[in-house]
Amino acid sequence: MKHKNLCLLVSTIASTVFACGIASISYAEDKLEDVGIQFRNSDSLNKKIVKIIKYVGTCPGSGRESIIGRFVHNEVPTKKKRRVRIYNETLADASEEIPYTDRKYKKKNKSSKISFDFGSNHKESKFVIKPGTNKLSYQIYNGKYGKSNMEVVEEGNFLVNVEKSPTVTEIQRDIEYKAKVICVDKNGNAQPYKSLDDCKYAGSQKVGTCNGATVSSHLTNIWRNDRYKKKK
Repeated sequence: MKHKNLCLLVSTIASTVFACGIASISYAEDKLEDVGIQFRNSDSLNKKIVKIIKYVGTCPGSGRESIIGRFVHNEVPTKKKRRVRIYNETLADASEEIPYTDRKYKKKNKSSKISFDFGSNHKESKFVIKPGTNKLSYQIYNGKYGKSNMEVVEEGNFLVNVEKSPTVTEIQRDIEYKAKVICVDKNGNAQPYKSLDDCKYAGSQKVGTCNGATVSSHLTNIWRNDRYKKKK
């Protein structure tokens, strides 16, 4: 802060000030981004390096981490029933319907969670982006979108940069085994359409799953079903 004994017109980036006598001159500093997407596991607003994964072990495979984030605006307060609609302007010409998402904007200057996916066409469940830089536009609004009671509180645009990691992260993943009791006949054949209350015999089935899919199952033992005996 500098002081000068004179009448002057001070123009700064932030404001224009008329002063006489002692003039206070404020020099604007670089302003941090206050609007955009705060991605999970990212320290920088509007930036994300997506981890590429190679699964090793008895359940091998490949994939990437989920891309999750929230829209934030440090200058526009959240409010009950307030929402934000975000469009991907970069993909406007690549899709029949421009990709967008519409989220609640009611707590702590953040929207509800947004799930992202790479692509070019609009998806209902995820907000579509492309690897690299994406120009996103937004409207924070009250009321119902496109209806007569819609009131736009703030609108604008910003850039986000989402890149795939150039390195691959190896993660151990093995088949998961769980045991469950099923209805069987005396020879150990599964009776999937019967409840345990209607079965003379029950069996313990060991089921192996890999990434949610069943890859193995076998019967470990069979016994007379007490639940059936009690019913009779």
